[in-house]
Amino acid sequence: MSICGLVVHAKPGLVGSVQASMEAMKGVEVHQATGDGRLVVTVDNPDEYEAGDILNSFRDIKGVLSTSLVYAHFEEDYVEGEHAS
Repeated sequence: MSICGLVVHAKPGLVGSVQASMEAMKGVEVHQATGDGRLVVTVDNPDEYEAGDILNSFRDIKGVLSTSLVYAHFEEDYVEGEHAS
């Protein structure tokens, strides 16, 4: 399991389209967007590698200027105290 929190900075005139593009992605939620281009985003995904791919894909969204990872939590799945295979 992977949970990441980010601040994304977008061009002010493209905040709406950046938000829509991000929210169309699996496990992505935009919690707040400001008129000056800042977005508070979380990515919640059961696969840490897929989460990494999602984070990397943010830079390909038209209007995204930068992304800053603020919080990351990775957890392996355990079943009855033992590592799940």
